[in-house]
Amino acid sequence: MDHDHLITVRPVAGGWRVALDDLQPLMFLSGRKAEQHARILAAHLAEIGDRALVMIHDRASVLVGLQVF
Repeated sequence: MDHDHLITVRPVAGGWRVALDDLQPLMFLSGRKAEQHARILAAHLAEIGDRALVMIHDRASVLVGLQVF
């Protein structure tokens, strides 16, 4: 699977982390808000011609979602 950017959503103590490549991760209290933000980031990257892979993990760190933009 070819992509330019990797965006991950993972549970952390006290909330959820959204990480884009090697940039400083963003923190959210809600998993739903974290997922929404990850998809928005990916959509913006796609608008400028980059490919982004969004990987979403549940509280057990199991991969539950994978989407390419």
